[in-house]
Amino acid sequence: MNFSNSTPLILTLAVPLVVFGCSDDGSGDTDMPTSETTAGDGDGDMSGDGDGDPATGDGDGDMTGDGDGDGDGDGDGDGDGDGDAGVGMVRLAHLGVFPEDMGTEVDIFVNGENAGITFAFKDTTDYVELPAGMYTFDIVPSGGAIEDSVFTVADFPIAEGDMWEVAAQGYVVPEGDDAAFGVAAFPENWADIPAGQNRLNIVHSAALAALTPIDVWAVDDNCEPVMPLLEDFEYGTYAGDVDIPDAPLRIGLDVGQDASVDACFEVPALGGDVLVNAFAVNNDAGEVSIIAHLPDGTNAELLPL
Repeated sequence: MNFSNSTPLILTLAVPLVVFGCSDDGSGDTDMPTSETTAGDGDGDMSGDGDGDPATGDGDGDMTGDGDGDGDGDGDGDGDGDGDAGVGMVRLAHLGVFPEDMGTEVDIFVNGENAGITFAFKDTTDYVELPAGMYTFDIVPSGGAIEDSVFTVADFPIAEGDMWEVAAQGYVVPEGDDAAFGVAAFPENWADIPAGQNRLNIVHSAALAALTPIDVWAVDDNCEPVMPLLEDFEYGTYAGDVDIPDAPLRIGLDVGQDASVDACFEVPALGGDVLVNAFAVNNDAGEVSIIAHLPDGTNAELLPL
């Protein structure tokens, strides 16, 4: 479905994401909410020094800086040398809208060092293990240096046991009331997922002005609305900890909020006992889809039926 500018569920309330807006100088530095952290040791450069996979935390190059992937050595980001840090986890999604969806590749820098993660529009990563501490993340055009950073999230707190989804979203070059580029983050909760069910975090990352607010409906096999799931769902908000039976589900997006479905999607069975982040997004042409960030770090794009 293209939008230009001219099974019952029990859902939590849609709540705002932690959003870091872009400043006039393009850095996007924003004060973060405080969080208790646990100190560790080392030089805090987060780059790793070997040949491991920075997206998985295995071996050298795991972004912990200690080369062993266990999160307890040096490189926890605060450089105090006491070695008592626990670890948290972060995974990333690139949903920022570039002109004509071209040149979207970016590198991620952590505490000023290239983390070895390069991804493009609608790409996602696996979990990255980070020792507890405060972090600065930079988005840099692919192949650039830290001086080329176009967006910075400073003083991001990661506590022991944390699991975060961090998503770039919005228009790099907004028009009219389209949402400007920014970074949003929300915590993930894997605890106590009911047996045989899946847990969804439903995120409104579709930055086109025409797509906020919307209503979300459960629909029948003909994509006719049956029951409202989310009403007045605004860009930059999410419904968290939505537990649903592991079975196919059809949902519809009601852009005009007139109890009619403008885009209908089928969410397949996911296997049960997993957490999935589902992002409503649009591309530069205004075409809407849902990006499901899966537990293994990959994603599936759901297109309208």
